[in-house]
Amino acid sequence: MNLIQINIFVSNMKKLFPIILILILTSGLKHSVFGQNPLNTDGTAFTVPIKTLELSLFRPAKFGLTEKDELSAHPLAFFVMPHIFYKRQWLRFELFNQRFLVSSRHGIYYPKFALNLNQRLPFGFTHFQPEATNVPGALAFQSEVLVSHYLHEPDHCSAGDYLITARLGFKYALKFSQIDEPLINQSILYRETAVLIPGFIWYVGADLDGHLNYTYNYFADLDYYAYGFVNNYSLESKLGISGYYGKHFSGFAGLKLAFSTMPGHNRFLVMPIAGFSYFIDMRKRKKNGTDLFGRKKPFKHDNSLERDDKYYEDSEKRKNLADTIQ
Repeated sequence: MNLIQINIFVSNMKKLFPIILILILTSGLKHSVFGQNPLNTDGTAFTVPIKTLELSLFRPAKFGLTEKDELSAHPLAFFVMPHIFYKRQWLRFELFNQRFLVSSRHGIYYPKFALNLNQRLPFGFTHFQPEATNVPGALAFQSEVLVSHYLHEPDHCSAGDYLITARLGFKYALKFSQIDEPLINQSILYRETAVLIPGFIWYVGADLDGHLNYTYNYFADLDYYAYGFVNNYSLESKLGISGYYGKHFSGFAGLKLAFSTMPGHNRFLVMPIAGFSYFIDMRKRKKNGTDLFGRKKPFKHDNSLERDDKYYEDSEKRKNLADTIQ
């Protein structure tokens, strides 16, 4: 989760959370008659299907380039923090008759614009300490390795269940200015600005995704972030449920928890998270002749002179053939 996302959550989620939660609880009924809902690929080694575009609010939008490659970017944060992420499935293997998938995810982002915006927001608790600090320039990189395994493999009757993912990654920044310590002394935000100081952030985590029933899915994760090696750390977790409405819409709601150690004090954070996604299958859209919302495109009559000439030419041929038969 990036800096601008956190500020958006803090300002809006308290209002949106109850509404989205109600929508989720009533959403899956329409889709459940078709079988289990697919599990979300966020935080796993899996990618979205080829030529599928997943547009999301408060989550990265994703596009399946191939069966193994995926591009993603946050639709809101991109304009204040330019970034792009790429995920690639590298290897499938079996160990003790269990199947595993290994992928890697790599990204690059430029946080200066987001940090500038943060200083102008009315949330004083997210401002720099001290506030007079100049916004640093840095080009940040993130890379991680993900290994996923289904305890219940997908088959013709099931979408798969109990998807476990382990990950190991790091963040590092090329700095264009010098600062000696993280700028924001708040949970999550502290580690996001810690990447700007000398050293790097490394993290390890695990995810669990599964089905509550044929209507709803659940997700849970736990991540450990360390600045340098063991100087300061952050322990973060997400818990939530998700549901689908039809074949195109899905939503999620849950809680984000974080405990961060910082010089001189510790911070604990609990906040609601929520959002929704819209799925577009480019292959089916082209094959079925539908628009972005799955509706049939209206028939367009061709009034060109070429079509009229062809019509009269064919009519003349049919008439001549009829005369010949008679």
